[in-house]
Amino acid sequence: MSDSAPQRKSAIYMTNGEGPDEAILQGLRGAGCEVTQTHGIAQTLEVIRSLPEGEVPLLVAEVQSGAMPLLALLRERSAEMPPTLLLDRVGNDIYVPIKALEFGVRAYVLSSQPAIEREITAQLAAQRALAHASVELRREASPASATSGELGDDFDWDPVAHVIRVAGKYIHLSPIEGRIFDLLLKNQGHTVTLQDFIQHALKKQDVNQKTAIEQLRPHMMRLRRKLVVHPPLAERIVNTRGSGYMMT
Repeated sequence: MSDSAPQRKSAIYMTNGEGPDEAILQGLRGAGCEVTQTHGIAQTLEVIRSLPEGEVPLLVAEVQSGAMPLLALLRERSAEMPPTLLLDRVGNDIYVPIKALEFGVRAYVLSSQPAIEREITAQLAAQRALAHASVELRREASPASATSGELGDDFDWDPVAHVIRVAGKYIHLSPIEGRIFDLLLKNQGHTVTLQDFIQHALKKQDVNQKTAIEQLRPHMMRLRRKLVVHPPLAERIVNTRGSGYMMT
C-alpha cells in the first residue's frame, strides 16, 4: 500500500454571475469534490495559481463567462491544460464545441440537456480528473515502470451481441454504441478520430467535422451514461485535443 496522503478532490467553477448550474454542482459533490466558485478570468487564474504544487483540479467553466479566452490564456502559460468541463448556456454556436476539442476539453454540456445528464457528466469528469492525477503521480514515483497496455478492468465484451459483462452486471449497447465501444477498445491508448467514428460506427461517408460532432455527440453521451454503472470503465473514455476520443 502507498504511504502517500490521499489526494484532495477539488474543482474550480467559473460562472457568469447568475450562479452555478445545480445539476453540475450535484455531480461534482457526488464525486466528493470540494468546489471553489469564481467569477471572471482574473479571479479564476488567481485561484489556479494559488493551488498547492501537484494539485490538479477539475476546471468547470461556462462559455458565457469567458471560458474560451481563459483556456487560450492557460494554453499560453502551461504545457498541460487542466482537465476541463464546459457548460454552454446558449448552444447556438457550433464552433464552440469544435474549439473545445482543440483545447482538449474533457466534457462539453448544454444547459438544455436533462439535469441527470449534466450531473452524470460532471461526476464522470471529476472522477477522470482525479484518476488522471493519480496516474501521473504513480508515473513520477515509478518512472521505470511500464504499462501493460491492458484495460485493467475485469470485463467481457461481446461485439456481436453488443453486450458488456462487468462486475456481475450486463450492459446492453445499441448497434451504434457497440461499434463505438469496439473501435475505442481495439484502438486502446490511441485516438479514434471523429471521421473514423462516422465512417465505421455511424456507417456514413464524406461528413464534415461540424456534422460529425452533431451526429456523434448523442451516441457518445448515451454510451457514457450506460457505462456509468461501472465508473472505472466509463472513466477511461476521454476526449483528445482537437481529434476525437480515446480509451485509456
